[in-house]
Amino acid sequence: MTYETFKEGVLNRLSADIPDPKKIAIQPVCKNNGKCLDGLVILEAGVNIAPTLYLNYYYEHYTGSGDFQKTYEHILEQYKNSRTSRQIDVRFFTDFQNTGPRIVLKLIHYEKNRKLLREIPHIRFLDLAIVFYCYIPIDASTGNATILIRNTHMEMWKQTAETLCRTARDNSVRLLAPRLHSMNELLKDIFAPQNYPTVAVPEDPLYPMYVLTNEQNMFGASCLLYDGLLKSYADRFQSDFYILPSSIHEAILIPAFSRERMEDFFEMVREVNATQITEEEFLSDHAYYYSREEDKILY
Repeated sequence: MTYETFKEGVLNRLSADIPDPKKIAIQPVCKNNGKCLDGLVILEAGVNIAPTLYLNYYYEHYTGSGDFQKTYEHILEQYKNSRTSRQIDVRFFTDFQNTGPRIVLKLIHYEKNRKLLREIPHIRFLDLAIVFYCYIPIDASTGNATILIRNTHMEMWKQTAETLCRTARDNSVRLLAPRLHSMNELLKDIFAPQNYPTVAVPEDPLYPMYVLTNEQNMFGASCLLYDGLLKSYADRFQSDFYILPSSIHEAILIPAFSRERMEDFFEMVREVNATQITEEEFLSDHAYYYSREEDKILY
C-alpha cells in the first residue's frame, strides 16, 4: 500500500467511525529543522482544539507490520485518548496583555531553521536561535497546546524580539520550572520497572552526568537560558560544566574544571545525534562549556 493510499484509507475509515458533525483534515505541518509532516486533525461538534496525529509515523508502523487494521485501530485509540471537549477562546490571542503571560522560550538550531526564522521573531544564541511560543495547558489526557509566535503576531502586538525575550524568560521559570536529576537516577527509572528490584547503575566518579530539563519535559533545553540557573548549579557543585545538547527537550551537564576534554564531548554529541536523536528533536552537534568565573556559556 502506497502512502497516498494509506492516507485515503485512514480518512475513509475515520469518516465512517466518527459520528457527524465533524471535520477531518490532513494538513502539512513544518516541524523543527525543516521536517515537514502530514498532521491529521479531527474536530468534533463544539470543539475548536484537537491533537495533531502525524500520519508519517503511523505509515512507518504499517510498513513494518503490514497490518493496516491494527495501525488504524492505534490511530483511532490515540485520538480518543487525547481528544478534549474544551473550547478555547482564540480572541485572547489578539491582546498581548492576555497572551504575554503565557509566552515562553524554546531553543532550536540556527542554520537548520533559516527558512522558518525568516517568519518568526528570534534572537541568535551560540549556533542556536531563541524562539518563542504560547504555552496553553489543556488537560491531563490532551496535554498542552503550543502556538509558535510569528512576525505577524509581533506586528499585531507591537512588540520586539527583545521585549518578548524578557517576558518569556520570566514566564518560562514560572510555567516550565527547571528540573535537574542525575543520569544515574534516570537510568534507574528506565531499567527498574515497578515491582522489580532496583538496578545498580554505575556512575563515573570523574564525569558524573546530570540531565537538565523542565517539569513538563518539553523543550527543556531552554532551561540553559534561565537567569542565574547555571550559576546556582555551578556554585552548588563548585565547578564549571560541560554542556551536551541532548535534544531540544534536554541538556546534559557534566561538572568540569577545564576544557581539555571538549573534543571528546564534541564527538560524543555527534555520535548520539547520528544514532539516537530524531531529525525534529535535534538541537546541535556541538558541545558547550559553562565557565563559573565568567558566568557564561562558551562555544
